Amino acid sequence: MCVELLPPEILFCIFNFLDFPDLKTVVQVCNHWRGIGEDPVLWKSIRIQEVHPEDLKIVLNFPRLAKLQYIKISDWLVDEHLELLKRCSLEILDINRCFLHEIDPEVASVNPKLLSDVLNNMEVVNANRANFSEDQLLQIFEDMSESTRLKTLILNTTEEIDDEDILPDLSHISPDLFAQALAKLEIVQISEAFLTGEQLEALIKYMNLEGSKIKQLGIANNDVSEIDPTEFAKALNKLEKLDLSGTNFGYQELPNAFFKQMVETTNLKVLDLGFNSFGNNNNRSLDPKLFARALNKIENLRMVGVDISDIQAREFFKRMCVQTQIKELYFEDCKYDMSLVNPNFMASGLNKLTKLKMANSSINGPQCLELFLRMAQFTKLQYLDLSFLDLCGIPTDIFAEAINKVEKVILLDCHITNDQLVTLFKTIALSTNIHYLDLSLISLETVPVDVIAQGAMKLETLRIVDSDLLKEQLDEILLRVASNSKLKLVEISYEDAFVVSDEVIENTELKELRVSEDYEYDEENWMQLYYT
Repeated sequence: MCVELLPPEILFCIFNFLDFPDLKTVVQVCNHWRGIGEDPVLWKSIRIQEVHPEDLKIVLNFPRLAKLQYIKISDWLVDEHLELLKRCSLEILDINRCFLHEIDPEVASVNPKLLSDVLNNMEVVNANRANFSEDQLLQIFEDMSESTRLKTLILNTTEEIDDEDILPDLSHISPDLFAQALAKLEIVQISEAFLTGEQLEALIKYMNLEGSKIKQLGIANNDVSEIDPTEFAKALNKLEKLDLSGTNFGYQELPNAFFKQMVETTNLKVLDLGFNSFGNNNNRSLDPKLFARALNKIENLRMVGVDISDIQAREFFKRMCVQTQIKELYFEDCKYDMSLVNPNFMASGLNKLTKLKMANSSINGPQCLELFLRMAQFTKLQYLDLSFLDLCGIPTDIFAEAINKVEKVILLDCHITNDQLVTLFKTIALSTNIHYLDLSLISLETVPVDVIAQGAMKLETLRIVDSDLLKEQLDEILLRVASNSKLKLVEISYEDAFVVSDEVIENTELKELRVSEDYEYDEENWMQLYYT
């Protein structure tokens, strides 16, 4: 059958399977296909990278985008833009760092009621570090407490603060209004929002009521130390995701209450306790075994910068070895007396995980050796980050065999010998599970040209920023790439990029050569935690 004879309904179903670049091609084939391919239903889930306010009217009036569900707007908004947004069918509005107040001395701030009407008619609002006035925030919360379509509200996250960032201040909102409004939502991210103790107490109270809908809560860098521990424990263990990083949680009057509730019953799957102190909590009795049992019930556990005692660390890894539900562990910058932690317990527990980030944490030679010995035999790890650690004591063959079992490996600024590096690349060249390898800030200049190039061809992504590369090494890697090579992306520093000749750039078939002025540590997209 000729394609042109297919009924419009069949063509529509076929077009519905296409991604947007292919759909864009389809509408250029003929008028018949254009009429079908421009149906707004086919384009509703497209995510336009960023729209400047001055282009907003053009975008929203484009026929094929009549049912657009998501839009990201940059810089600033005025009433005219909000009127446009009020009339469209958006579900997700991203106004991250937008100015809605104090835009310009000659430009009025957005009308609070208009702004509230628009935001409360969305399902998801990312207003992370947007510049609101007190009146605007108050109106939003007042309307939200009465009626809202909102399910997700993001006002501030824990991502790194830029000099020009403006943090939201919610302290002027009455505790009861604050809690009543937020209890209607499912996902709330209000980290470092200058919350008062009374607001937090009220929120906990409402969360313990039957009507609360909150499933995910981020209150990082707000002080929770004075909140009633029993009510706190009962409310927060009803959640699925919880960010308590930097909240002085470890200094609550009854530190066992939260963990006891976790052991008895919890819905928590993701828990962030980063930058809290549990090892020196004013002599309050935090039971190490209870602490260990509770934390090992969490699937995604984040303990970056946590202060724990040597006994707590011992019980934590001991429990992980015996019985754990942890799949992803973020244990970076954790300091404790490592001498009490049995290397076998630690290695056995860590190799049960699928993701481990242990950069710059306490781990001694015997513990590190046992981790690699077990990894070389069998591991479930698919993501491994041991940045800044001293790995020189690992035998070269064990080091290479273990690393090659993991799909994503980050060894930024690790202490690694030349023999380990050579053996690693030789092993990769033979066979490897590694797709992504980061050896940035590790000198590679003594690795033979042919060895590093052969190994690189078996990877998909190779990050070697500030790795003292020789011109011959980089040239060989780039020129060896063929159209069918696995290697798609190589990231190098500006300094290394200067030695690459125009001829090499013209002849390489590498899909992307990324040049970085400053090394950016591998981080997940924090927004994926909230609306993907």
